[in-house]
Amino acid sequence: MADRERKNGNGRAPLDCWALFDIVVRHLARILLVGPPGTGKTRNAVEIARQRGVPAVMVTLTEETPAAELRGFFVPWRGRFRWVDGPVLLAMRQGGVLVINEIDHASPDALSFLLAALDDPAVAQVVLPNGEVVEPAPGYACICTMNGDPATLPSPLLDRFSAVLRIDRVHPQALLVLPPDLQRAARETVALPAERRISPRAWYAVDRLRRCGVEEEIALAIVFGDRAGEVLDALRLMRSE
Repeated sequence: MADRERKNGNGRAPLDCWALFDIVVRHLARILLVGPPGTGKTRNAVEIARQRGVPAVMVTLTEETPAAELRGFFVPWRGRFRWVDGPVLLAMRQGGVLVINEIDHASPDALSFLLAALDDPAVAQVVLPNGEVVEPAPGYACICTMNGDPATLPSPLLDRFSAVLRIDRVHPQALLVLPPDLQRAARETVALPAERRISPRAWYAVDRLRRCGVEEEIALAIVFGDRAGEVLDALRLMRSE
C-alpha cells in the first residue's frame, strides 16, 4: 500500500500526494484515491485517460446501484433483444480508464461483480448472461475514489487495489483558476477537520460571483450562509499576514 505518510528508508521527507499519484498511475492498474471532496481525485483520474488517448468511463455508486447497471443488460431492439455494455464492460473492452466514485457505497450486488472486474488484469474476466467471457483489453485500468476511511471497505475489495493514496490537498493545477488570496484559502480550508472543512468548489463559486461584480461580503453570504462572517474574518487575517 502506498501512502504519503510513509517515510522513505533513508529518512527523507515523504513525497507530496500528487507526486506519488504521478508515479503510481504510470505503473499500477488498480488504484484507490482517498481524501476530502474537491481535491481533484476524479478530475485527475479522467485526465490520465486523456493523456493516454483512451476512453475515460466514469460511474458514481450509490447503495442502490445494481451489478447490472455496471455490467450491462439486454434491451429490446427491432423486435429482438441486444446486449448493451455497462460502464465497466465498456472500459474493459476498450482498454480505457474506469473511474468509480464513492466505491465505499457499493451495494452487496455491485460488490460481487466488482470483485471480478477489479481482479488482476492477467486473470480478470466477466461472464455475461449469454455465456460470453469478457477479458480486459491491454491498457485497462481502474481508479476508484472515496472520501471516508478505506478500512471500512470489505477486505476482499480493499485487497484488489495495488495502491491506496491519501489525497489531502488540492491539485495545484486546479487552483490556478483562482486569484492568489482564494488559492491560499482553498489550500488551507480543505485540510481542516471535517466539521470545518471547506471544499474548493465553494471558493470557485465565490470567485465566479466576485468576477460578476457581486460584492465580496454578499458573495460569501450566498456561498457560506451563517459561516460567512467567520470566513470573511479568516480571509482578512490571511491578507494582513
